[in-house]
Amino acid sequence: MLNPAILKRLREWKYNPVSFVQDGIEATPSKQQAELLRTFPLHKRHTVRSGHGTGKDACASWLIMNFMTTRPYAKVVCTAPTNRQLADILWSELSKWFRRSIFRDEFVIQSDKIFHKESPKEWWCRAVSPSVKASKEEQAETLAGFHGDHLLIVVDEASGVPDPVFIPLEGAMTQPDNIVLLIGNMTRGTGYFYDSHFDIKQRDKWNKLHWDSRDSENVDPAYPIYMKDKYGEDSNVFRIRVAGEPPKDDEKTFIPLSWAISCIDNEIPIAEDEPLYLGVDVARYGEDSSIILPRKGLRIYPWTTFQGLNTIDLGGHTLEVMRDMDAEGIGIDEIGVGAGLVDWMHKLPGASRKVHGVNVATESSDKFRFHRLRDELWWEMREKCRNQQYWFPGSTAKEREMSDELCNELSSLYYDFDANGAYVIESKKTAKARGIKSPNIADALALSEYFHNTAYRIFLSKGSAPKKPRRPWEIQQHNIPSPDNWMAC
Repeated sequence: MLNPAILKRLREWKYNPVSFVQDGIEATPSKQQAELLRTFPLHKRHTVRSGHGTGKDACASWLIMNFMTTRPYAKVVCTAPTNRQLADILWSELSKWFRRSIFRDEFVIQSDKIFHKESPKEWWCRAVSPSVKASKEEQAETLAGFHGDHLLIVVDEASGVPDPVFIPLEGAMTQPDNIVLLIGNMTRGTGYFYDSHFDIKQRDKWNKLHWDSRDSENVDPAYPIYMKDKYGEDSNVFRIRVAGEPPKDDEKTFIPLSWAISCIDNEIPIAEDEPLYLGVDVARYGEDSSIILPRKGLRIYPWTTFQGLNTIDLGGHTLEVMRDMDAEGIGIDEIGVGAGLVDWMHKLPGASRKVHGVNVATESSDKFRFHRLRDELWWEMREKCRNQQYWFPGSTAKEREMSDELCNELSSLYYDFDANGAYVIESKKTAKARGIKSPNIADALALSEYFHNTAYRIFLSKGSAPKKPRRPWEIQQHNIPSPDNWMAC
């Protein structure tokens, strides 16, 4: 048991979390973190929209520890969009600070639960996460059934948590010491987390805090400058990752950024026998980059970027990636300089049968829906982003940075309609004219989309001559709304 002096301090720390962090954990909060710590005892509902690197998960961990150590038989429930996000970010941070605190001997830390040694069934912190593939009723069960005199619910990366998860939240706030904390980057301009900051009927119920990365002592000053130079201060990526603001999706944008971001580190089961293949978008010289993007089913692996390579050098790197990853096939953009790469690789023993040229300027399956093949492939990407069907890399900081760039490209292009009312995705030339960089990674993903529904047939037929792949619409018909109602999907 803790000695009487510590017990006295605990009673004081309940209403002074700043002192708790400084003395009980021996950490120094930033000004932003201190503001949340100071206001925590004064409100039942807290919501923090933040940029990257501000220490929001550390602060949430401190508040969880404060709650668990200053209340008898406290119960804390933590949730996030996925198990991995919960385990790798918030739970990892919470475990680290518990072990550094003066209370480390009072609690047992497990992979999904932390409990007091003397009361493991009544005094605990649990990690639970919803499934984006579950029904709304099943998602609503994530936070259902949790009650107690001292209950804290923490929702990390709250913008990515499905809205049905929040349904039972108010029902759990029945006692005076029942508290909820929402934290995260605001990746969507809709939903429960967004409403807690901006909805005129909801926002006054919350203690609303906004943490801009540019104002945080925890953020390297070079980071906002890097993001500004890379994406632009007006870009949605900068708004979300630096400014801590929600995205502004232009009505002309074909793929909303929030849809693409929802696919980062999105845990999707992948069949073991699914063939791995490469999408290669070819650039020659200038500011554009050539991309070699590996894909297996709906999982996209970290890609390789090259700039200023000639056709032969790019071909050599493509072969190297193919061999290293044991790729079953390659789809190459054969327009312009890409045609030379296709021709060169077709002459190589052992590689020719795996190489397939794709001309995205050819006609689509239905000229009344899609102006040409490129527009249809971008539609395929749009629908998979909308339904969170992709798995973009995100298990490390470097991978998340890569996926941020892909998401920015996916959301960078506008759309229009041709004389038949068919979709026309903005050309690279037009996009560049308004200051948008060429979406080379997104185009490599689009090339891989050409083979998605036929990968088994095309790439697993080892030893056979190259086959002309059947396009996606030859395998299954897609339910594509008319131009008048697609935005209502």
